[in-house]
Amino acid sequence: MPQAIEEDNSGGMNPRQLKYFVEIARTGSMTTAASALHIAQPALSHHVAMMEKELGVSLFKRHARGVQLTVQGQLLFDRATTILRQLDRLPDDVREANGSPRGVVSLCIVSSVALVVAMPLLQLTTERFPGIQLQLSMGMSREAQSMVETRRVDLALLPTAFELTRLKATPVFEERFCLFGHRRLFNGKSTTIAFREIADRPLVMPDRDQDLRKQIERTALAQNCAINVRYELNNSELLRAAVREGLAFSIMPRNAFPLADLKDIALREITDPVLARTQSIVSLEDHPLSPAGEAVRQILLELISTLTMNGTLKAKLLV
Repeated sequence: MPQAIEEDNSGGMNPRQLKYFVEIARTGSMTTAASALHIAQPALSHHVAMMEKELGVSLFKRHARGVQLTVQGQLLFDRATTILRQLDRLPDDVREANGSPRGVVSLCIVSSVALVVAMPLLQLTTERFPGIQLQLSMGMSREAQSMVETRRVDLALLPTAFELTRLKATPVFEERFCLFGHRRLFNGKSTTIAFREIADRPLVMPDRDQDLRKQIERTALAQNCAINVRYELNNSELLRAAVREGLAFSIMPRNAFPLADLKDIALREITDPVLARTQSIVSLEDHPLSPAGEAVRQILLELISTLTMNGTLKAKLLV
């Protein structure tokens, strides 16, 4: 049963209040936040009103679909998430002074390389630093970017980081794009395909908010040719499933399909022009990594180098 928020008359904001505020900001809904926090919604609304009264500013804009941060609310959100994460890390930071890095590190890997990188990274991190608990998540480019920007993860491996502000980025490899499809849909034995030859083929693609789709749309515009997007799916597993079932072709990075999945799948590397993008390891510029976070970053750099050189990760190494 939801609990009421106890009154705090001591003045000033405390970690519990910041936690409530951050949850509301992340969900964009008082109702959803109250459910996640297991407290009554009227009490949570009262809490926000008291914070706004104390600060003398509005923290949220109210609308029919929920709430949205004001400029002042965004400033508080940025500071509050940093403070809360530092408090969560404090016990482990103190313990690290007497030993190897330890604590929780969260990392999001963009879907096109997660299947290649994730398991070796977990294994290597555990072997070297058993005190580090690595939390891995996978998402498409926009989701991965959002998770870093909203401080839900410490690190991310994602594309086109140069387009994002407030991020510290280390470019690590360049991956090329291929046209994937069921073998029965391809003719001949060519290993490449010109971009213009894709135009009349039915495609399954993510929507226009995703980095991959944006890059393909820009190329189509530059080549003065249309693309035939029959299905829009914002999930990497569904994209691969649609290709395996022969529903459509898809333009994806070379590493999107692991070798085990290529039995019934054929691919053609796209040329004229070549399509490629850079993957970078990123973190927030104003949010320094903990010793554990930096240890994971170094392991990820080393692992990518190893996987690229032995051919497991099909890419051009940049570090």
